[in-house]
Amino acid sequence: MKKLMLLCAVMLGLAGVLSACGSSAVVKTKGGDITNDEFYKELKNQAGNQVLQEMVYEKLLNANYKVSDKEIDQKVNEVKKKFPSDEAFKQALQQSNLTEKQFRDNVKQQLLLFKAQTDGVKVTEKEMKDYYDKNKDKLTEVKASHILVKDKKTADKIEQKLKKGEDFSKLAKENTTDTATKDSGGDLGWFKKGEMDPAFEKAAFKLKVGQVSDPVKTQYGYHIIKLTGKKDSYKELKPEVKQAVLQKKAKPAQEVLQNLVKKGDVKIKDKQFKDLFNQPQQPTLPPGASPQG
Repeated sequence: MKKLMLLCAVMLGLAGVLSACGSSAVVKTKGGDITNDEFYKELKNQAGNQVLQEMVYEKLLNANYKVSDKEIDQKVNEVKKKFPSDEAFKQALQQSNLTEKQFRDNVKQQLLLFKAQTDGVKVTEKEMKDYYDKNKDKLTEVKASHILVKDKKTADKIEQKLKKGEDFSKLAKENTTDTATKDSGGDLGWFKKGEMDPAFEKAAFKLKVGQVSDPVKTQYGYHIIKLTGKKDSYKELKPEVKQAVLQKKAKPAQEVLQNLVKKGDVKIKDKQFKDLFNQPQQPTLPPGASPQG
């Protein structure tokens, strides 16, 4: 999807200058030049259908539904909370070849699509409570810090220092081998079951808030874990519960997008794409979007 977004930008840029410099070279080689015309035509042939579909869906979603900056900020912050620091979040974006603006744009498209999927869908208090009762275990979130070291002997020494009252965060900064959490005193952020190493997770979810574990062995070494937060009540988890129930009741993304096209009076002017929405194919989603929100 990110590749298609890049292709889309390139195609738009070339389209804007095509009339002025269509025959100018993009690349020159001993074997011959590649002109703007040739490059743009090849991009259209290889990815034009999918890119154009995505662009149409974006236009229609933005025309029919609205997402506020506050809603985008809230969703972005939810993602950021999963990371121990802003720096860790930025590193994750870099690894995905995304800028923060591109990430925000993707979040906006996801929110717009989800609004379209849940347009007219109602969720009752009973439905939410029933869902919470059945799924409390997988909904529960904990926040933890850890100190990771290579061997049991070092872990035992740190454990003794903690028992004597030394500061967990300070010891993490001085001793942990986890470079991603070192500067934040070992803070791992919030996580649910199934997101961490099984042995680490088992130990963390047994702790009470403020409690520190014995050394826990995983494939990475030995961890000393401190539980710093926990959300497991209906009141705390109600926003997540409502979102989950809405997602279960949401209309299929493909169905929603196809209906938007039918109602959107879409007219294809380029003959190459005249059958863009008439072909029996799976419609592509807007950049960053996924089925069912």
